[in-house]
Amino acid sequence: MDRHTRQIRLAGVGAEGQGRIARAEVAVPGLGLSAEVAARYLAGAGVARIRVQDGRAAAAARAVDPGVQVERVEGTGQAMAEAPTELEDPVARELAAGALHALSALRAALGQPALPTEAR
Repeated sequence: MDRHTRQIRLAGVGAEGQGRIARAEVAVPGLGLSAEVAARYLAGAGVARIRVQDGRAAAAARAVDPGVQVERVEGTGQAMAEAPTELEDPVARELAAGALHALSALRAALGQPALPTEAR
């Protein structure tokens, strides 16, 4: 069974959308926990190529999908999406920022509009 079957069943994804995700190249900005979370989610979604600055983010992506192409780069030229400011715990903010960045990248790969909370 294809590991992305559940995603393909989603109305906003489908087989065509999963194909777009599989061809996507995404840069994960920054270092630390937020970058690791974003890389892990993107690899799990089936993104073909992920560019990271952090070796731990690269390892996180490969832990989810050993076949994902991960490239280490000096800088990605983007900013990490801002986490919700109501989260007081810094770890929760890091997790939320990584998840939000991954969601933003996947929506872009699918050609969907940005969410109102996404940093631009």
